[in-house]
Amino acid sequence: MKETTKRVILILSFALILAALAVMLPLLFRKGMTKPVSDVPLTVITPEPKTEEDDVVMRTPVPTPVHIVATPTPVYPEKAVTILVNGAPLFAVAGREVADQLVRIYLDECARENLSDNAVLLTASIDAELSTVPADGSAEYVEFDVAINRLRKNRLLIPVRRTVARVDAVVETPAPQTERTALLPEGARMFRRFGVASRTLVYIETLYKGGLAVSETETLRTPVQTGIAQYTLVGAYRLPDKFDPSDPASEEGEAGPAPASLSFAAPIRGRITRKFGLATGSMCYGVDYAAAPGTRVVAPEAGTIIFLGKRPGLGFVIEIRHDEGFVSRLSFGENAVPTDLVLEKHVKKGEAVAVLPETEGAKESILHYELLIDGIPYNPLFYLPAA
Repeated sequence: MKETTKRVILILSFALILAALAVMLPLLFRKGMTKPVSDVPLTVITPEPKTEEDDVVMRTPVPTPVHIVATPTPVYPEKAVTILVNGAPLFAVAGREVADQLVRIYLDECARENLSDNAVLLTASIDAELSTVPADGSAEYVEFDVAINRLRKNRLLIPVRRTVARVDAVVETPAPQTERTALLPEGARMFRRFGVASRTLVYIETLYKGGLAVSETETLRTPVQTGIAQYTLVGAYRLPDKFDPSDPASEEGEAGPAPASLSFAAPIRGRITRKFGLATGSMCYGVDYAAAPGTRVVAPEAGTIIFLGKRPGLGFVIEIRHDEGFVSRLSFGENAVPTDLVLEKHVKKGEAVAVLPETEGAKESILHYELLIDGIPYNPLFYLPAA
């Protein structure tokens, strides 16, 4: 260690001598010095030896300055309040009025949330203890828009309890009913009564908490329509093996209920070309009359016009409703029928309701007449006077 120190001292001394000469020589030449260089006294500066303490100080790093910035206390509006939910701070807003408005808007939105067309709001309330206190800097201050958006995204921040009532219609269709009858030919089917489904209104109350349904309770059932089963008649009648269509007494079908006060007459003056039944191989549910075009067609009995128009397989049809469940059905085929009738018009027995239209390429036209009792066709000849 000492040897190294001596070497450092010698090197520094030599460097100082050279530096001194470099400074003094230009000055001597500038002043035109008269003395030789040897006469100029030289001063040699010998540095003091370096101690171990100095070496330690030189190796100690200079500490980096640390800047400490104090966080400023939040600045709230003068009337700012903190909203407490069950005693816990939620956030701070500009004032009590702002807090009240925020809660009102939020409660109204929650109350109307996802209300269907068949539902009605019964009650809505905050499901927590809400209060406000002057803001003291412990809660985050937020503007109104930020506050309402937070509540919308998380319904549990301020839970809302609401009760919603809805009305559901329960529809049930009764099982259809069928009956075999000899009034119709085998294979034929007739809807005696079309089915009607029952309808019941069910009142249900649903309890929501925080936007989630937690319970449903049925509070009332109100029947609004009674169900009616569809009633179908299935034909069971077969043509007798010894049936003789040339025998006037061999009328097919069964006689229906006898009218108490009605007396029917033929709807047209003409000859019968086809009778009720299966005599011709296919079922005929009435009687066909042939007559010259222009022949008057009259009401077989007094009644009310209940249908004017076309029906599949029958063409233009006029239907007259009589008393006691009887209905006369007059069918004219596809020919145009001149008539001035209107629906619900009352007609008298024997009153003209139309004239037989022309049939292209034929001298006579056909009128098909059916007599229905409670929707079932019966042989009209059982109710008409003998020709």
